[in-house]
Amino acid sequence: MKKLLSILILSVSLQLFAQSGGVTLTDHSQIQELSTFRLMGVYELRNQCSKSASVKYRTVNHEGGMKVRVLEVLESDWVNGKEGRWLWVLSTAGMWVESGEWLPKHSKFLIFLPDDVPVFYFEK
Repeated sequence: MKKLLSILILSVSLQLFAQSGGVTLTDHSQIQELSTFRLMGVYELRNQCSKSASVKYRTVNHEGGMKVRVLEVLESDWVNGKEGRWLWVLSTAGMWVESGEWLPKHSKFLIFLPDDVPVFYFEK
């Protein structure tokens, strides 16, 4: 029984260690197509690749963040007094949104990422 408990504790510890790593990025010039990362906070999601499209969903700020893969890096812009860049992304995990809906992974969205917002677990 002690051996089983030790294996279980080791397994959980290794998973937590593997998930705690990753690069936090503040220089968004490194973001390119196929980059992956997590965003913390609330984001407006448009389900069309057009900044003039209406906002379809708003994310919920939770501890896991919004996990995405960049499909296309679009233009720089100013939105609500913040400079940033529009990104066409693919969600790599399902997520809840403010309306209470569950959005499945592999959903595509246009998001605005302000330059002063760090991204977590960044991979090129």
